[in-house]
Amino acid sequence: MKIIYPYPMHISNGYTYMLSIIQFLNTLAESVTVELLCLDSREDIKNYLNSNLGIDLHSNLKVVKISNKRFGIKSNKIFFIRNVLKYLDQYKKERLVVYTRDFKQMRLSIKNLKNNNQGIKFVFEAHQILSQNYCREGEYKKAKEMKELEDFVFSNADDLICITSTLSSEIKKVFPTCTNNHHILPVGFNKDFLNIEHKKNTRYDVIYSGNFSQWKGLDVLVEAISIIKHQYNRDIKAVLIGANDQTKQQYEDQAKELGVFDNIEIVKRVEHKKIYNYIAQSTVGVLSNKYDADGLLFTSPLKLYEYLGSGLKVVVSRLPSIESNINESLVYYAIPESPYSFAKEILNALDDDTFDINKVKEFSRGYTWESRSKNFMDSIV
Repeated sequence: MKIIYPYPMHISNGYTYMLSIIQFLNTLAESVTVELLCLDSREDIKNYLNSNLGIDLHSNLKVVKISNKRFGIKSNKIFFIRNVLKYLDQYKKERLVVYTRDFKQMRLSIKNLKNNNQGIKFVFEAHQILSQNYCREGEYKKAKEMKELEDFVFSNADDLICITSTLSSEIKKVFPTCTNNHHILPVGFNKDFLNIEHKKNTRYDVIYSGNFSQWKGLDVLVEAISIIKHQYNRDIKAVLIGANDQTKQQYEDQAKELGVFDNIEIVKRVEHKKIYNYIAQSTVGVLSNKYDADGLLFTSPLKLYEYLGSGLKVVVSRLPSIESNINESLVYYAIPESPYSFAKEILNALDDDTFDINKVKEFSRGYTWESRSKNFMDSIV
């Protein structure tokens, strides 16, 4: 069996979800041949993995550079998929799994290959229902087009990988003809986080690392730190990692306004492997996701498992998407969008002398990329 993963982008752009994709494919390659069809060369991916994650590209992961241009015109819908199909012609007699999280590539693959090659299995990984997001944003035309696309993919894929059980339930509710072959696989994390040794005297009481999108609730976290300082009379130090120029300025301005500028260090995005050192100097990891966007039902935060795996105490929004997989004995749940609740739970975590680091680390071992790879292969074979 060979896994083909078409993805019409530069994985080396390095967005958070791209980190997840390449780490998982690289781990899958330890047990099965994987071919990543993308806009990058093997050298691009090799350098990207090494510089950002300190990981070597597995020899069993073949990177195939596929063009999405012709005559100076760029089109994933026409040229990328056409070149993918041309490439797959060589495998007519082999057992293949076409696997991706790109809706359009999955639809085009199913339409062009499903009836012509009975040896192909189509596996789609769902992270959200985008049509619902478009509706919330008032983009009704986009929502209608996206729902038609989602309906086709969800109904025609042989297997559906859902990152939360709440997402799986919502898909079944919204798309009645969707496949029954749902497999719940939360995102994974790099097992190297399990080996982080924490400093005895930590530099930071609180750490956040990741995307600075509005629905991540960084404004709630900054306000919580202000409450801790001005109402609980506790001076704590926090580091927020992953800002760009605009968001760095935005949250620095908020921190100044709330009188906690000296309590919060805001760091621009760094190579993922440098996060280890920040975590080693921290006590509590915080995920203050809001109700909107993907937060309520669809999020499976990579950082949550990294925090748990590294042995941090974790304060996290009590959202159905997270509660469905994380028992409250493992984390300190706070009310989403409530800075007062986050302030209280951060202090509870900091002052908790009964915290069982071995318990959270043992739980997290089931969510490494290696564990996810095994569960994935068991699901689709």
